[in-house]
Amino acid sequence: MNGENARGESVVDARVGEENAAEENTASGLATPGETQAGTIRRGAGMRLRAIARAYLVVLLIPILILVFSLLAPSTFATLGTAQTLLTTNAALLILAVGQTFVLAVGEFDLSFAGLVGMSGCLMVAFHVPVGTALIVSLAAVLVTGLANAAFVVLLGVNSLIATLGMSTVTTGIALAATSSQTVPNPYGGFGKFINYRIGGVGITFYIALAGILILWGVLERTRLGRKAYFVGSGRKAAAYAGIRVNRIRTLAFIISAFTSWLAGLFLFGQSGSADATFGTGYLLTVIAAVFLGYTAIKPGRYNALGSLVGMLVLAVGTTGIEVLAAPIWLTDVFSGSILFVAVALANVLGSVQGLKALRSVID
Repeated sequence: MNGENARGESVVDARVGEENAAEENTASGLATPGETQAGTIRRGAGMRLRAIARAYLVVLLIPILILVFSLLAPSTFATLGTAQTLLTTNAALLILAVGQTFVLAVGEFDLSFAGLVGMSGCLMVAFHVPVGTALIVSLAAVLVTGLANAAFVVLLGVNSLIATLGMSTVTTGIALAATSSQTVPNPYGGFGKFINYRIGGVGITFYIALAGILILWGVLERTRLGRKAYFVGSGRKAAAYAGIRVNRIRTLAFIISAFTSWLAGLFLFGQSGSADATFGTGYLLTVIAAVFLGYTAIKPGRYNALGSLVGMLVLAVGTTGIEVLAAPIWLTDVFSGSILFVAVALANVLGSVQGLKALRSVID
């Protein structure tokens, strides 16, 4: 068994080495037979520019949006207070993006997070127990749900999109039952103070979410687990033949997703001062849009942590700017939906050979 694992790890390392070599060759523009040195330099420069454009095109949306909204509302948007509020209020979005990035990296979907966010807070107030016990009960229920998702998808072979969407409905029902379909005030004053504690004017929840993104980056980019996760996402059968425990990694992905959903639920529970079963509903498409947008940034064609951070910031700046301008509420939904549409289109282009050829033909 150890021999199989060692062989699997060597195959993964070799696969990653080949990908890195291909990226280096693309960036440097290796000479073809008969090509002059000047031609090689020009071709290499062109390839580097295209690689930079692909990686940072979405990143440029952040300063562009900031500039636009600052010009439109200089006295309200272009302030330190707005920036601090933007980061604090989008901490739940960022921590949810952590879990969904890992799930998508292994080739699965988990839409149950929308229901788990609400259930996490509702279970905190359902049993009238001390805060420590409430946290344990809430976390245990969420992790069991994550394992149930894994059982349906990994063991029974149910499509992850369908299984987790159904689970989201189930967890929302549990949350409604726990609160009798009411919005229940947070009875734990100390917990609320901790969640709303600010460092440099920014809520501690944002720093927790940012730490989650950095941990995810370290796992995906610097560990064997991350390389195996990407290998599983690119082809389960090939990964299994290489000796990788595919089902274990897929199960881990659903557990991580459930845990980040629990954290997001606690963030919203503490920030709002109440428990509501529908807290996660508004995050369903927003989180998916952020992660898909991140798929096109930093490392295009690969779900990555820093890309998801970029995607979150694009959505956060856009929606905050629209709110500051006192625009109609429907415009926020239009913006988020448009970003999702564009993100999926770009993901399709950057994730396929035909799409890349079409993109290159346009750039050239």
